Amino acid sequence: MFEWVKGSVYTCVVTLYPNNITLNSSAAEYFKDVRWAMIGLDREHFQLAIKPISKREIDLKLVAMEQLHKVSMGKGYARISNKVVINEISAMIKDEINGLKMSAAYDDKEGILIIDFKEFVKE
Repeated sequence: MFEWVKGSVYTCVVTLYPNNITLNSSAAEYFKDVRWAMIGLDREHFQLAIKPISKREIDLKLVAMEQLHKVSMGKGYARISNKVVINEISAMIKDEINGLKMSAAYDDKEGILIIDFKEFVKE
């Protein structure tokens, strides 16, 4: 019997660099109609959440302006540049970040992209 190998074409992949978070085309699809996002860290469970924020949410002042991060769209990717966030992630996993690639999952119920760092945490 064949065991089918998971493909990467439709997998959400997030790559962390020293200055930014880059989302591949599958992950960027959730941000195609927005230019802002909120970023949250769950230090207890070693997770990062990226929530797309619509212009309507901003106009209605449903989010604090100081919590917004600019999402830059490229051809086939999205990028959030913020060295402070990368430093926070680095401290959380107790390791330097330079090209760390990981899978992500979009939670439709919560409307957030979730990245799980458990396997990368150094004791």
